Amino acid sequence: MNRANFSEAEAFLAIVDRGGFGAAARELGVTQSTISRRIAALESRVGKRLVERTTRRVTLTEAGTAFATDLRDVLARLADAEGRIQSEGAEPEGSLRVTMPTAYGRTCVIPRLARIARHYSRLRFELDLSDRYVDILEEGYDVAIRIAEPAQSGLITERIDHFGLHICAAPEYLERSAPIEQPQDLASHDCIVQRTYAPRNKWRFEWSGDLIEIDIAPKIIASDMSAVRMLALAGAGITVLPSYLAVDDLAAGTLVEILPEASLPSINVFASWPHHRATLTKIRVLVDELRKTSGA
Repeated sequence: MNRANFSEAEAFLAIVDRGGFGAAARELGVTQSTISRRIAALESRVGKRLVERTTRRVTLTEAGTAFATDLRDVLARLADAEGRIQSEGAEPEGSLRVTMPTAYGRTCVIPRLARIARHYSRLRFELDLSDRYVDILEEGYDVAIRIAEPAQSGLITERIDHFGLHICAAPEYLERSAPIEQPQDLASHDCIVQRTYAPRNKWRFEWSGDLIEIDIAPKIIASDMSAVRMLALAGAGITVLPSYLAVDDLAAGTLVEILPEASLPSINVFASWPHHRATLTKIRVLVDELRKTSGA
């Protein structure tokens, strides 16, 4: 693939992933007219209309959809081949921009990143710890750590970790509150939930072989899971905490597990990065370290 063909293919996939000529131009750092010229040249060479343009949106033709799938496979194999060659004896270098959920990032990712930073002196890091949804293609991040598997196109995703969940509260809260003997009792208690895109007002788990869903009227809603833990430790109510935040408190007795026979789902953690950065050595080093130390 010569340079002109590659730039046309890159422009076409950027339109597919970003949904428009302007967004594709911003992603590639070129003008919108440059994107238009590259797509026109690509369509002329293949002899097919690939993109339908209207005043409001861009859609792919049937030929465009099929071409995008084939082209992505070709570019992925090319990137893999280049990555393997570049990684042989090469030390990762440059800037690595990573976004991650706040509490999981502080507890589970930052210590691993510190190990990488100590080992690779030519790597630099820019870290975003936030519970907002970050569009890594739009905002230019190299890697996103996600608690839910991303559905966004244009990304490669691998599972890197998993953790359990625990219903818990401080002994102080339980001493002054009504006993909890079955899941339905939770609805009448002070509950603390995390807000991501919306408050988590339903708690789901397995009880005596049945799937149970309890509607919660939260006493407190917080955007940061670390704040949820602190509120629970202070006796403000009952919450569901991930194991990476709960295990030490449960072992110390500062939190008590409620309904321990209830089975809550295990939560998977994923790393995602853009297709066009598929096998950059610095990304592979990060993802492998996160998976290795988590045992996922």
